[in-house]
Amino acid sequence: MNAISRFMIAGAALALAGCSALPGANLGGTFTAESYLGASIEGGDFNSALAREYQALAARSATKEVNWMDATAYVAKSQQAAMGGADPWTDAELGVVAQAGLYDELVSTVAAHRAARPAECAKAQAMWDQYLESLTATSGACLNTDDALAMLQEALAACRGVSGDFVVYFGFDRSDLTAAGRQVIEQVVEALKSYSAPLVSVVGHTDTVGSVAYNQRLSERRANTVANAILARAKAEGLTPPTITTAGRSELELAVPTPDNVREPRNRRATIAISQ
Repeated sequence: MNAISRFMIAGAALALAGCSALPGANLGGTFTAESYLGASIEGGDFNSALAREYQALAARSATKEVNWMDATAYVAKSQQAAMGGADPWTDAELGVVAQAGLYDELVSTVAAHRAARPAECAKAQAMWDQYLESLTATSGACLNTDDALAMLQEALAACRGVSGDFVVYFGFDRSDLTAAGRQVIEQVVEALKSYSAPLVSVVGHTDTVGSVAYNQRLSERRANTVANAILARAKAEGLTPPTITTAGRSELELAVPTPDNVREPRNRRATIAISQ
């Protein structure tokens, strides 16, 4: 792409994209960002994985949103990570207010588990920055905050190495899968390959916003979404369809206890258990 075209796209991104420029975004970087998106980043350590995650966010900004200015911010973070480390953004840097306590949870979780699970913890840090980006967007633009938060919670759970059931998280009042949720489905189907006649239990849950009756229906929709996704993925992989049971628990079995009418993303979930 020539310099004039890139300049026009960068200007259009600033004027029309509806998203605030991120820390480190710079016009000069738009002229070299495209070549970096296809660069190969090697290594299995945390910083290498983090560099790849930020590279992926840069690609999302550039190709999906056509926002090359924001892409340069993620390119800069990717390069910093590749050279030895990049810290997660803070609320203050972006001028937003994140969910209380979530930054401290991210920092402590990543610090505790990055050596054992570098790829998963790198994803968690990148999803935090994406979540903060979603808070800067004007209404309806670029990133849905509830989806971004669900993806962050999914990544944090993977970084912690939560054992036992698989967990899929959902956006507020939503029953469709996020990208992170689809990745969990892939992990579930991969796990099914080690069973001869697997039994799968899917249980949907909600937070405490809304009536118990409404949330019962929502929790059932979430369970059915996950079950259908597992069956579809298993079929695509050439597996014999597993036997799946589904249930909804409304807001009656909270992962994180809260008062009534509280939006808690960790409660908006479906748990998946596999047995023989």
